[in-house]
Amino acid sequence: MIAVIYIHVPYCRSFCTYCDFYSVMPCHGYDAFVDAVCAEISSRTEEIRASSVPGGQCAGGPASCRNTLYIGGGTPSVLPAEKIGKIAMACRNAVYGDEGGNMSDEFHPFEEFTVEVNPDDIVTKGHAYVEALLSFGVNRVSMGAQSMDDRVLKWMNRRHDAASARKAYRILKDAGMENISIDMIFGYNPACVLPAGADASWSAQVMELLDIAGDGTLPTHISAYQLSVEEGSALAQMVSDGRYVELAEDECAEQYATLCRILRDSGYHHYEISNFALPGYEAMHNSAYWQHIPYAGIGPGAHSLCRSARSAGDVEGMDIWTRSWNLPDVEAYIAASRNGAWSGVRESEILSRQQYREEEIMLSLRTDKGISGAFLAEDPCAAKNAEKLLRAGALESVGRDSMGGFALHELQLRISEKHMFVSDDIISELI
Repeated sequence: MIAVIYIHVPYCRSFCTYCDFYSVMPCHGYDAFVDAVCAEISSRTEEIRASSVPGGQCAGGPASCRNTLYIGGGTPSVLPAEKIGKIAMACRNAVYGDEGGNMSDEFHPFEEFTVEVNPDDIVTKGHAYVEALLSFGVNRVSMGAQSMDDRVLKWMNRRHDAASARKAYRILKDAGMENISIDMIFGYNPACVLPAGADASWSAQVMELLDIAGDGTLPTHISAYQLSVEEGSALAQMVSDGRYVELAEDECAEQYATLCRILRDSGYHHYEISNFALPGYEAMHNSAYWQHIPYAGIGPGAHSLCRSARSAGDVEGMDIWTRSWNLPDVEAYIAASRNGAWSGVRESEILSRQQYREEEIMLSLRTDKGISGAFLAEDPCAAKNAEKLLRAGALESVGRDSMGGFALHELQLRISEKHMFVSDDIISELI
């Protein structure tokens, strides 16, 4: 059975210019929060086990999905290592029960266990912190470098500089963390971020990030996200005040194309719109999302997707898919954990057949595996638009040079790399 669990840690010591994720400043110890997370995990054990997927039902076959645990935020690395270990133990017990043993043995149930880290935390806490994470089964970290230009980092209100990012990377590697994903951001307007006349070579910035190790070795994974103006963020206020002007779409597209070219030439597999991996290092956890595999989201603001079978004889003939989410309020979340009143901080909706179909199309077309033409052919309008997009080159057939001689339902379709930047427009024509 495949269990996919996400834990949201909402604490941040500073707030990035662009961020609109739910996060709060830590104002006391983390005991109450971690206890609340463990209580929620325990309360949802039955759901986690019931919604787990038999390996044979994974879209890419049993080898394509695994038990995964991802602790994100916020900034999970603000937590002491033993708190992360306590959360991991609770997840382990939820999946395996008493068979889980204890965290001191060699049994780690999650084939991929990722923790998001801030470079500053790794530099401050050092090798011992990373070694403790490894002992709890963490085998992958996602480090938010975002840029290797100190001027850009200052504008983003990041609490690290480029030197700290390099040092943190070395600490992670020296401590034995082999699988390190680096986050970066593209699409910011250099005219608003850098001093007038400053060198703004985007390709040079990408190359500098790839050289974060300083020894010619590459990070195993790169996640590249386009800067966007989100309501409620500091950046949105800057735009409103006239202190920031968004980068023109064609310039942003050019940055993305340059990024894709450099990473491809460096040996990375562009397996999802925003994600690039050295062969064999594709993210298992996020891939589960894109395969529409059920997952449990734990913590304030976390979302979940649960699947349950319909009753016998149901005319719709499909499973029930339920989307649920915890309200983004850490104090209410902790209070709910103490009195067991989870319904007061959790909401949900049952997805309609159309909602499920739209999600399937949107998620599948984010990846290089794409979507079955037969699935699109079930809707005459989607089929017509898919054939039009194929002729225009926006969609391409996986494993075939052209669609000549093949009907739509015989093809596996994906968005061509040169059209990935406008993927939202393409997907909107198919849903």
